[in-house]
Amino acid sequence: MNQTKQTNRFALIFFIFFLISGPLLYAIPLIRDLPYEWFASIVQVVYFTIPIVGYFIWTKKSPKEIFRLYPLGWKNLLLIVLFGFAIQPLMRFLSFFTSLFFPNVAQESLEALQGAGFIGSLIAMAVLPAFLEELSLRGIFLSGYRRLGTWKAIFCTALLFGLLHMNPQQFPYAFLAGLFFCFLVERTGSIWASIIPHFIINATNVLTMFLPVAEEAATMDPPANTLLLLYTGVSALLSLPFLGFIFFWFLKINPVQPNIQTKETAERFLSPSILCIFGLFVVFGILPYLGFLF
Repeated sequence: MNQTKQTNRFALIFFIFFLISGPLLYAIPLIRDLPYEWFASIVQVVYFTIPIVGYFIWTKKSPKEIFRLYPLGWKNLLLIVLFGFAIQPLMRFLSFFTSLFFPNVAQESLEALQGAGFIGSLIAMAVLPAFLEELSLRGIFLSGYRRLGTWKAIFCTALLFGLLHMNPQQFPYAFLAGLFFCFLVERTGSIWASIIPHFIINATNVLTMFLPVAEEAATMDPPANTLLLLYTGVSALLSLPFLGFIFFWFLKINPVQPNIQTKETAERFLSPSILCIFGLFVVFGILPYLGFLF
């Protein structure tokens, strides 16, 4: 079996387990009755850790090679931290735009944390997603698609990251973030290049929810959608020069190294396993939300 086909089959297993693990755990009264932040944490640990362990048992590959847990260096660390903040206006604009048509699932998850503690919320919404999603997507999947060539591997991994969110509201900005995260990891050779900005993005949302002004803002009448769309759009536009500056220095520090670039092979991404994943996204990620369009 070629490496891409093997990764596709694992992806299908990964998606199926992702869909069934939450409901199965919710059926256990002891777990279901836990506070939401701890229930969400347990679900994430289960549906990421079990497939990850299974993958290494199945493939007998080296976790060190797949995960690329190598240090970044202080210059890359600084730029990647800045990137974690600079990308947020663009993601916020895409999130608000798609929320005009579909429910904002991420916002609903944050609202479910009302009354929860800050530490528990940070673990559930920022720490665990940053580590577990990155080890899975920018670790296993990005490495698994290397034989497609660097750019195809980046695109395919980002596509799966978008599909994994299983709703049309999050897909666009998750796909965009996935492209950036994959590129950062490929150019630095370290998965910390995606873990850190992923954590910053999610942690910022959690922190905002716990700021003193959050309660006051919740009692105020929200601005019109047109005004919010204009505000988020202008913020995203103003952030682009800053993003460009960060990437200019990032590319100077991390030039292309042809000797380690993966060359494209005859392997193909599209396969029955991937088509099944598209089908799962349509059934569980599109059809339940069509009613919001009409």
